[in-house]
Formats: sequence, C-alpha cells, structure tokens
Amino acid sequence: MKLTKQYSYFKELSHLPQLNLYSELSELNLDYKHNQICLNTTKDKLNDPYYGVGSLDLDYDNEYWETDQDGNERKVVPPRSVMLKESDFTELATPFKNTLFEEFYRILCAEYSVGRVRIMRQNPNHTLSWHCDYNRRLHYPLKTQLGCHMVIEDEVLHLKQNTWYWTNTKVYHTAFNGSREDRLHIVACLLED
Repeated sequence: MKLTKQYSYFKELSHLPQLNLYSELSELNLDYKHNQICLNTTKDKLNDPYYGVGSLDLDYDNEYWETDQDGNERKVVPPRSVMLKESDFTELATPFKNTLFEEFYRILCAEYSVGRVRIMRQNPNHTLSWHCDYNRRLHYPLKTQLGCHMVIEDEVLHLKQNTWYWTNTKVYHTAFNGSREDRLHIVACLLED
C-alpha cells in the first residue's frame, strides 16, 4: 500500500525488493556498539562491522566528563584522530558475506551511491535528539511495531517493516520508540550533492 498522504520528507520506494532480514540478523548473533552495526566498512577494516558506527567526526569511544568553573559537569566527545568520510565505506563487512545481507547490499549499491549502511537499534521508550544529518538516507525497517515513528520537520510517519523509504534527514528530525520492544532499521547514507 502506498502512502495516502502527501509527504515532502518521506517517499516509499516500491521498485526495490522486500527482503525478510530480521531472522538472519538473529542468526548472525552480532553485538551492537553504540546501538549500531555497520554492514559495510573500509578496505582496511574488512572484519570490523563496528568501524563505521556512530559519528564520522566525533570519537564516542573516548568521551569523558569534565567540570566547568561553576562546578557543572558536561560530557565531552573529542574529535576522531582520523576523520572518516561516507565515501570510504565501500566494502561489505566479512560477517555479512554469503548471507541475505550481501544480496541486500548488492541490490542497494546497484540502485544508489551509498556511504555507510548501518543496522540501527532504538531501545524501547527512547527518543533521538532533534538533529540534522549530512546526508539524505534510505530506511528499511527490520523490526518495528505500534508506537514507533519518525518525525521530519512537521511530518510524522510510522515506517512499515520490510519496506524501503527515502528520507530527507538533512533537515531537523527525530525518531521515537514508544513501544516495549527494540526498533531496528537499516539506514543507508546517500552520497549526493
């Protein structure tokens, strides 16, 4: 079923095949780092499905707390010592070889020029910050349920499971999981502009 309301920031993509990847993800038995797993990686990190998680600019693995002169504590996330670019992520990470994820990645790369392609987990009763991304993105919900919505500017949408969506995340947006289960999306950064 197509979107019935006209949306500016969401487009359902019906020309791409639907693949049921959730059960295969469970079989891979991978951990999450910062609630993410990266399907693709750089040529020198083929065995590392976590190299592309988090920010390209900031090093969340080395965050720390500091106290200012007024005694207020704040979290500091330093810049990465080696800056990464979306276009560096060109290789499927080894754990996904010979799986349905490899087919998914091949189909995706045949249609679009992509940077990082990540599985993003959002915990129950959790909301992301109101933020803008550097790239527009494709979303493919692997697991979603009532209470899971994405908000882009003034548009709110529940993204259906096993359905592709183009999203304009270069403007302010958030996502919330008001359910009691994890929400899992594959999110692909589009190389454009």
